[in-house]
Amino acid sequence: MLRHSSRKRVLTVLSSDNPSTGTRVAVVTGAGRGIGQVIATRLASAGYDVGITARSADQLAITTDLIEQTGRRAIATPGDVTDPIDVARVIDTVTDQLGPVDLLVNNAGYLGRYGPFVESQTDDWWRVVETNVQGPVLYTRALLPAMLRRGRGHIININSLQGSHALGTSVAYAVSKAALMRFTDALAEEISGSGVAVMDLSPGLVRTVMTDDRPDLDSIPDSEWTPPEVAAQKVVDLVSGRYDKLHGRFIHVLDDLDDLLSRVAAYPDGRVLRLTPAGADDPILD
Repeated sequence: MLRHSSRKRVLTVLSSDNPSTGTRVAVVTGAGRGIGQVIATRLASAGYDVGITARSADQLAITTDLIEQTGRRAIATPGDVTDPIDVARVIDTVTDQLGPVDLLVNNAGYLGRYGPFVESQTDDWWRVVETNVQGPVLYTRALLPAMLRRGRGHIININSLQGSHALGTSVAYAVSKAALMRFTDALAEEISGSGVAVMDLSPGLVRTVMTDDRPDLDSIPDSEWTPPEVAAQKVVDLVSGRYDKLHGRFIHVLDDLDDLLSRVAAYPDGRVLRLTPAGADDPILD
């Protein structure tokens, strides 16, 4: 929880960059429940007006009420993140009613049915990839051009360590998160120096409806689960402008951001997806 003086300082910084609206505007996908709902509400507390989207209008109504309790505006538009028509409708509604979007949080995700790959259903497997990759791609494609024209903006892709660790479970989810990590990394290289920062954030283990369907997580002690409020605060910290040099990097919710800044300064390829050479004479180094 921010102290009153700190909150006042943050609000001043956030509002000063967008004189046309007097505040900043965020779009959060998958904001009907869980991590997305908490992120949207925390951004509102930090001074953002927030456009929210999810499949369920009923869930969005709850998030809208939580945002409005902070004194900020909320625009809720139900939609499917993998449907270009829905994406365009959400963005048009938000920009018409709230103004230019300064921050995109690609939070919507799908785990798929838990079980061995050989028992997976092809349609469900591919839906995981579509939701976790195509969704962020469509929203980024819709909002990035305006950010580039204004020379400022942030894109936070909610990712997972499962994209970089060979855990042998939930193969579709791992593939999708690795692809999202590469999307962040490659896009960051393309737009470097534009004033727009894109980053991956892993929220850690958070109890959600999605994780309730994972029997392999039942034995993990409570101490290893992350409250969603911690992830939400990390988003606020990352978009403050102080950590824009983490552009293109994978960030974990438990990271000390100041320490991470010093580490990536020393290791230019730190926290990005790379193929590890098999020795100093590996041909991939040629």
